[in-house]
Amino acid sequence: MRILAIDPGFDRVGIAVVEKEHGRESVVHSQCIVTNRANTFPDRLLSIERGVEDVIREYTPTLCAIEELYMAANKTTGIRVAEARGVIIATAARAGLSVRDISPLQVKMAVTGYGKADKTQINMMIHKTILLPEGKKLDDEIDAIAIGVAALAMFGKSAYPQTY
Repeated sequence: MRILAIDPGFDRVGIAVVEKEHGRESVVHSQCIVTNRANTFPDRLLSIERGVEDVIREYTPTLCAIEELYMAANKTTGIRVAEARGVIIATAARAGLSVRDISPLQVKMAVTGYGKADKTQINMMIHKTILLPEGKKLDDEIDAIAIGVAALAMFGKSAYPQTY
């Protein structure tokens, strides 16, 4: 199974395509979609949509795992991320992918075995447990890879129905 894993945002969207073959997880592709702050918000959403479409077209995943939102202190930022998340979900569904939510707690448990793990611990475990493509990775990209690893653990045994 090949999974498109998304860490949603509107400034940066972490994307990873992960799969498990012969009992080993690997990252097929990872990147960050970085939107231009000078653009209008609708144009930034279009940029996210196009970036997700391009990854789906090139890597043909069968399932999209996207991190659930938890409300940050800044409500405006939370609303913007929720809007971007909606665009991502619609884009994946339009491409025929099953879409599954994953909570931050589920990601932490799957990657580290500890529900209160911080970003440093998650980053360390990702680097130790999965073969990563060369090059420096932004935090959002590592988060997407972690979401993908969790999705493989949770949904990788069989196809699951679409949740939306």
